[in-house]
Order: sequence, then C-alpha cells, then structure tokens
Amino acid sequence: MYDLDKVIIIGGGPTGLAAAIRLAQHNKLNPVVYELRDPDTAVIGGSLGVPANGLRCLHRLGLWDTIVPRSVDITTTVLHSTSGTVLSEVDVSTEPKQKTGFGYLRINRVDLVQCLRDGTQKYQIPIHYNKQVTRIEENGDSATVTFSDGTSDTASFLLGCDGMHSAVRKLHVDGTITPVYSGIAAISSIVDDVIDRDPKDAGRLHSTITPHGMLAVAPCAGNQVFWFFSKEVPLPAGTTSADVRDGWSLHRQKELTDCRSSLATVLDCVHGQWGQYLRQLVDASRDLHFYPHYRLPLGGKWFVPSATPQGSPRVLLMGDAAHAVQPHAGQGVSLAFEDVLLFSGLLAKYQAGHYTDLGEVFDRFDLIRRPRIQRINEVALHNARMRRNQSPWAVWCKEWYMWIMLHVNRFWGMSMSGVSNGDILYDVETELK
Repeated sequence: MYDLDKVIIIGGGPTGLAAAIRLAQHNKLNPVVYELRDPDTAVIGGSLGVPANGLRCLHRLGLWDTIVPRSVDITTTVLHSTSGTVLSEVDVSTEPKQKTGFGYLRINRVDLVQCLRDGTQKYQIPIHYNKQVTRIEENGDSATVTFSDGTSDTASFLLGCDGMHSAVRKLHVDGTITPVYSGIAAISSIVDDVIDRDPKDAGRLHSTITPHGMLAVAPCAGNQVFWFFSKEVPLPAGTTSADVRDGWSLHRQKELTDCRSSLATVLDCVHGQWGQYLRQLVDASRDLHFYPHYRLPLGGKWFVPSATPQGSPRVLLMGDAAHAVQPHAGQGVSLAFEDVLLFSGLLAKYQAGHYTDLGEVFDRFDLIRRPRIQRINEVALHNARMRRNQSPWAVWCKEWYMWIMLHVNRFWGMSMSGVSNGDILYDVETELK
C-alpha cells in the first residue's frame, strides 16, 4: 500500500526543483524532473521577493547557506510621492526576524533556480530538458507520461509543477481552466547601479505611484538594481486573454525606442532626486523586458479522482500550475514552496500509515491550501488596482490615502503589501499537527 518509489515531476522551475529536493530529502523517494525548455531559457526572469514564510521553506530545504550570498536583505520599503518627497518608510524585517528568524530577501530568479539545481545534485536527481508532454495516463497505482519525442516514463505518482500554462493541467487535470490576463503588465530591467549607494540604503526597496502606473526599484546582489514599471496595458488587438503567453524580451531597436519614449512620459511626472535617479536607471538599461501578468481563476481542479474503486489519484498540480496569483502580493514563489513542504509532510504521514491511499493525501492538501490561496489572491487583485491609469488628482488622493493606510496597517499588524503579518509569519508545517 505504501510502495512509493519513483516520482515524475513535470517542470524544472522553482516549484518542481524544490519538490524534487524535498521528496528525496524527506520522503526518501527517487524524483526525476522533466522540463519543456532548455537549461538557459528555463531561468529567464527578473528579481523575486521572498518574505519570511518562503525563506523558512528554503531553510528547511537545506538551501539557506547557498541562497543568502546571492540575495539582498531588504529591511525597509520606502514610498515616494510624485513630487519626490518620502511619504513613508516601513520596516519589513524586524518583526519577522524576531518571530521567525527570517526577514525578507530579494534574489534574481536565475540565481534562485541555480541554487535549486545545485540542491538537486546533492541527491543525484536527474533533470531532462526539451521534453514536451503530449499524454498522461493514470493506472490506479502509477502514472505514465509520454513526450513529443516518443519517449515515456512511469512512476508511483506525478506532480504537475509546470507553471501557469501547465501542460499537465491542460492535457489531464482540468482543461477548462485557462489563465486570465489581469490588464496589468510590467517593463523591467536589471542594471548596474548608477550611484554609489550608502550602505544604510542597500536594503531599501523604493516605489512611487504615477498617473500611468507604479515605478519601483529593488537592490540586487553585486551592486545591481532591479527596476520595474507596472502599468495598465490592453490586450493586443485580435487576441483573447488566453492567447498571450509568458512574456517577451524587447530586443529590436524600434521596440526599445518606443518603450523608452513611453517611460520618458511617465518619468516627467516624477520630480526631485528620486525622479532623476529613475531616469538614470532607465537610460542605463540596455535590455528591457515586458511581462504581462496573469492569474488562474479560483475553483479549478488540482487532481482527478481515481476512476477505479481500488485505485487512487496519481497526478497532482502544485504551485502556479494549480493556483497562479498575480505578483502584486509578493507571495507567488513562497506559496509554491509552502505547497512543497505541506505535500511532503502529508506524504510522510501516508508513508507512516496515517492515510490509506493517495486520494486522502490529495484531498487534505486541497482542503488546507485553498483558503490561503484565495486570501492572497484577493490581496493581489486589490494591489493591482494601484497600477491602473488615473488622473494626477487621483494620484494625489491615493498618496494621502496610502500614507494613512500605512499607519493604520502598522497599527493592525499589516505589511506594506497589504498581506497580514500573520500570513508572512505563517508556518505551513503547523498544518500537519
């Protein structure tokens, strides 16, 4: 009954790699990872924020010592007005560190993925690239995946960790659920910092609301900074929400020129030293990236119940493949890591005989995770409204509103993102008790 051995993981991003490490480390299973893209394009992306709840998970994965040198410890978020004055400075580190031992780190996605890849090597976990899933079958006590190159593989169960545009979800679990465009997109770049930053300012994340969207700057390791402009962008003509994919790099000169022209208009609204600094960053950026933000509708299936009484479900979605939320709550990758630790813990209970089949494990996973996903999703939707086009008068009103709400949130134990401190301090493994 508890003869689990091999597990197939579809997706070689943060969720899939973390799942592979944890299942080998904690459950003594033999994971094998399959990734659609090649090793280089599988790590595209900008900078990620990982709050205390996600950092706790990385520590338990045994990756803390490799993550820290590649990260920046964020201590303060600074909100600027369009006039250039500072509206508020919020400590985002002290309380989480006092209560959990972890604060808030930012790390480039490429570095996070590399740390996770290094972690898989410790357990000799194979990763196969350029593998496109074409078919998945469940057999009651196993799952089989077939790829476009004609090869196939079978294991005790399969995890779909292949992101928002998951092939596992489309082909097998729930093809009715498709990503929904939020109406918000971001232009971003990682560049060498253009100023000699005061060490006291090295851990500060800066942002401002403009009539055309939100501008923000976050420090990266190696004296680099990640800046982004998050704004309202309509879908391209002739497309539907589901037609547009992950994002595009704007390499052609015409696209770069148009993008810079648009940013110049926005930056004309931002004054003072803060506005001057933003202009210098944009001017120094050679490679701009455009990324439209999507989410998955709530209520989709994360697994298919077994068709046979004597069998149990053998395919489960995790991370963005199950519940992708917009990035505007800063919890995306942390939610995925929570998935990994919770599933591993539930699976350990199954291996110890506390559950009779995998169906009970999947049901319990689903029951625990959905309320938290819904709560974070609501925060992300609310925060996204700040990126929409608005009049200068509306921006002025929002600046005052945000100044007031930051003080109210602080009194009631809320973070600047609107996510409650309780959610940031959350330890997913308490759900196993």
